[in-house]
Amino acid sequence: MVGASLEDLGKGLRSQVGTMFGTRAKGVRYLEMTEGYCTRMALDENNEVIGYEFLSLGKFTDAMKKGKTPEEALEEAKGHYGRFENAPKYIDPRKE
Repeated sequence: MVGASLEDLGKGLRSQVGTMFGTRAKGVRYLEMTEGYCTRMALDENNEVIGYEFLSLGKFTDAMKKGKTPEEALEEAKGHYGRFENAPKYIDPRKE
């Protein structure tokens, strides 16, 4: 099936490796990487992935346990990879 991913191993087990992938029909997609949950992907002029922003759920929950507000915890738990900062286009892979 287009857009299906086999990283979910069932019964609460998960792969430790994630891969960004895409199809012509659905475009680039993947929601979870080793670093964390993918929140935005950076694309170049050819709509090719050049980076991504992620949310580390472990860092987020640790910050919340320490009394941070959800907004503060969210900002502390975000990171990015690749040429994310100066990309000409960003997409939310959850909505694509």
